[in-house]
Amino acid sequence: MRAWRSRGVSKGRTTRSVSRARQHDALLRAAASVNVPSEVDVCVVGGGASGLVAAIIAAEAGASVVVLESELECGRSILATGNGRCNFSNVLLDAGHYNDPEFVGEVFGERPLDDILGFFRDCGLRWCLEQDRLYPMSRRAASVRNVLFARLRRAGVIAAPARRVTQVRHQDGRGFDVSFSSALADGIPSTLRAGRLIVACGGSSAGEAPQPWLDGLGLSSTPTRPVLCPLSCESSPLSALDGRRVHAAVTLSKKGSPFPHWQDRGEVMLRDYGLSGIVIFDLSRRVAPKDILELDLTPDLSRSELRELACSSARGDFEPGCLDGVLDPDIAALLQRLALARWQPTWRNWGSGVPNDDVEALVLLTKALPLRVTGAADVTHAQVTAGGLANAQFLPTTLEALDIPGLYATGEALDVDGDCGGFNLSWAWKSGLVAGAAAARASVTTARTTRSSEAGEVARHA
Repeated sequence: MRAWRSRGVSKGRTTRSVSRARQHDALLRAAASVNVPSEVDVCVVGGGASGLVAAIIAAEAGASVVVLESELECGRSILATGNGRCNFSNVLLDAGHYNDPEFVGEVFGERPLDDILGFFRDCGLRWCLEQDRLYPMSRRAASVRNVLFARLRRAGVIAAPARRVTQVRHQDGRGFDVSFSSALADGIPSTLRAGRLIVACGGSSAGEAPQPWLDGLGLSSTPTRPVLCPLSCESSPLSALDGRRVHAAVTLSKKGSPFPHWQDRGEVMLRDYGLSGIVIFDLSRRVAPKDILELDLTPDLSRSELRELACSSARGDFEPGCLDGVLDPDIAALLQRLALARWQPTWRNWGSGVPNDDVEALVLLTKALPLRVTGAADVTHAQVTAGGLANAQFLPTTLEALDIPGLYATGEALDVDGDCGGFNLSWAWKSGLVAGAAAARASVTTARTTRSSEAGEVARHA
């Protein structure tokens, strides 16, 4: 029996490996079949959420459009959103959910959600509501990507994956020379001329510019860092309870400030390295190493109510399991051990606030368990990159660079990040709508002016 199981597992792994290899080869062949033109009206660098929308809108307005994507396929990042279900927007969409609400608000305009839903309605997508979050009716992210691809094809956009941009040169009055290398077998470097350029290549690793080739354009950037990810904490006594979930209120305190910097409540997952869960993901946008978190593990009970539950005598001691009715028993047992030992982190002293008895210590640890953040954890699975191109360099009504006419930026390429719950995808969609429309208008206007000038020149020589 054991041998049979072993062979079965091995066969399954082999089958999956072959399947992945075949899929990879198919993507390579599909990418190789794409002919990139030497000249287009609009070049979109990045085939993620914002880039695909920008390309569609620009092409439908009459511009010739090519999308250059470094990965083997466009829209791959969409598939991972919402745990594969794609929480693509939120009915509470508002600029206040972002790090730069004034800039985002100007980009959003009066009815950003209507704009986003109108676009996807025209794509053939239908959706459902779970709490305040919008999901495709299929509950599959592939539905969102597929309807985008279908509309992309109908609009005549040339999507060219496996092409990595290496250099961009701005030619005053003549657009941009975009150099790129191919990840295909030939690996031949190429250059195309684009009248307008949309930067939609998203975030990058911490501390880097969104893309190295942008440095040559003279644009300033805010250092990037991964956000919407778990947090690691120093010497957490909860590490032994890896995988347990608790409904908690979380308070963030900054060094030197007597007031809480941020507060929220919701499900928190205890990890051996620190903390995870949606509340922690949102917190990761606001936290820095050495910041202090306090966990209230019974947010629906006051300290007096908790003390009444825990206190078994006038001496201030408690019975084992006294909090099992309000907490996971294993979490409750751990808190009791910490209380009896008068646990405190090495970086913090009780000072004059040393608990007088066991119950007081238990209440204090249950209502305000202190943890010190050391940094982001599991950054490879971070949902968003904070930082990017400085927003002040772009006109919010068009997302065109103030000092580089014809250059636009969308999505995570800009220094915009939002809370969990569909807000970051909403920014991607709406910024793509704005930049795509503006680039197309400029391209069509330029084309009309050129044709008019050529016609006038012909008439003069007739």
